[in-house]
Amino acid sequence: MFKKLSLLLVLAALVFSAFPASAAANNAKVYVVHGINGIDLALPMDLPVDILVEGVGCAVTNFTFTKVAGPLTLPAGTYNIEIKLADANPCAGATAIGPAPFTFDAGKTYSVVAHLTAAGAPTASSFVNNTSKLGRGLSRISLAHAAFAPEVDIYLKRGGRGFSPQVLEDVPNGAFATLDVRAGRYSAWLNLANTDTTVFGPANLLQPARRSVLVFIVGSAANGLYPAIYSYPMR
Repeated sequence: MFKKLSLLLVLAALVFSAFPASAAANNAKVYVVHGINGIDLALPMDLPVDILVEGVGCAVTNFTFTKVAGPLTLPAGTYNIEIKLADANPCAGATAIGPAPFTFDAGKTYSVVAHLTAAGAPTASSFVNNTSKLGRGLSRISLAHAAFAPEVDIYLKRGGRGFSPQVLEDVPNGAFATLDVRAGRYSAWLNLANTDTTVFGPANLLQPARRSVLVFIVGSAANGLYPAIYSYPMR
């Protein structure tokens, strides 16, 4: 019997927003995750895109599938953001997502993921990263279901004998869960919800002490699920 974790499960609004990290008093920091496999749109797998931020300009160019950009430091406020297909001229290609307004609060860190909805449409979801202090010997892992796939169960197992897997059950597209765990090596895998059918993994994760690791499961059940991962030090 697996232990069902009591955790924060946040359904992210399916909108386009900006990126994370620690922020100065009047700034927000944002990471961007590219989670759309071009094959799902009958395009090349890498699907390079550019990111245009109002008041900043062409912030990221030639950004490809599963890559992470940032952190971008932005003064707190509302920005129109647009994702464009990469072109010979930066940010001059066709619009793929947006433009849409996104508000970033001072002192906060954000993750923005371009991905497919549960119905397979291109979109982007905004998440606020948990940057609260970590205790000694602890690591933070954030897991997001951002793939064109049905609900899944996410399994996380610490290395070594005697450790039972922990499970996040019935996780839908657009959901974000954050856990504080003991530092160490973990295996993670996804099953279709309430089944033994594994659709991703197992993948090996290193969870260093006092570090936040973010894992976004992107792609599609039809053409493969992939992890997009980044991390940063905590206080």
